Amino acid sequence: MQRVGILGLPQSGKTTLFEILMQGAGAEAAAPGGRAARDQIGVVRVPDPRVDRLSALYQPRKTTYAQVQFVDSAAAGQGTARAASRGQDLFSAVRNCEALVALVRDFENPAVPIEGGVDPARDLARLESELVFNDLVIVESRLEKIEKESRVGKSQNERERELMARCRAELEAGRPLRGERFDPEEEKLLRGYQLLSRKPLLQVYNQDDRSQRRPAGPGPNTLAVALRAHLEREVVALPPEDRAAFRAELGIQEDGLSLVIRSCYELLGLISFFTVGPDEVRAWTIHRGEKAVDAAGEIHTDLAKGFIRAEVIGWEKLLEAGSEAKAREKGWLRLEGRAYEVQDGECLEIRFNK
Repeated sequence: MQRVGILGLPQSGKTTLFEILMQGAGAEAAAPGGRAARDQIGVVRVPDPRVDRLSALYQPRKTTYAQVQFVDSAAAGQGTARAASRGQDLFSAVRNCEALVALVRDFENPAVPIEGGVDPARDLARLESELVFNDLVIVESRLEKIEKESRVGKSQNERERELMARCRAELEAGRPLRGERFDPEEEKLLRGYQLLSRKPLLQVYNQDDRSQRRPAGPGPNTLAVALRAHLEREVVALPPEDRAAFRAELGIQEDGLSLVIRSCYELLGLISFFTVGPDEVRAWTIHRGEKAVDAAGEIHTDLAKGFIRAEVIGWEKLLEAGSEAKAREKGWLRLEGRAYEVQDGECLEIRFNK
């Protein structure tokens, strides 16, 4: 399951965004997280019309959608720099997330004033600086430990010292690490530290119907989208059958949950493949570029170990055929080896040695 952390300054509408996500189809009730229950955690079902249509075809006993866990962190703007310098990790709730969402306010509301006025670019810079400073504290702490080990004759961490010194230079310059390139060995060394400024970042501009600003061009491993969160909250309060018509009337092309999840999938380079049958239609998530044997391992490690072939067909072709048997008659089902690169939306059946 993918994990996404939500960050935002006070009055940005972060609570509204979390409520929108939690009212999505199949969302589990939010659970309190750490830091005296100020963080919240919830799991939502990934909306996917392809799963809906495949399920309608097979009428399976069970339909399983991909899931995403969202962590609503209360950390940003709560004295994180001071806490980090004292060894406190206020970002612990989102540290193990694969991506971060930075929500910034881009709407005027005299009833809820904001110091200095509405300025999304300023707020993004402030959020980024908190992530950078938090990482800098971690990197400097590790460098100090390596230096102490070196003074007593332990020099096996020389490669890590060089890497940490490089990271420190970038962070001291105020630059996040998500734009840096690291080789596989460096990636392995950094993995355990879960540095926040390395994580892919989705910038969400929280706008109202009067907002005209377009999100600025983001940097490396960053996407930016606009969301009318307060209006979306009104929409999700309606019965599900009325929401599409109301969005169409307001000119909203995509619901907030789908927008955020789709953007996170794009940011993380994720795709979905499906397994289908009368017992279950299920969506699985892998990284773009992964092979058939990797998809088999996502289903079960035994399938990867005993992998022989994958029977593959695009979901649209399967629907057009009406069944796997008819697709086979038309020659649309094909056999692929372990090195085959799985494409988004393909249905797979794994043949393997038991």
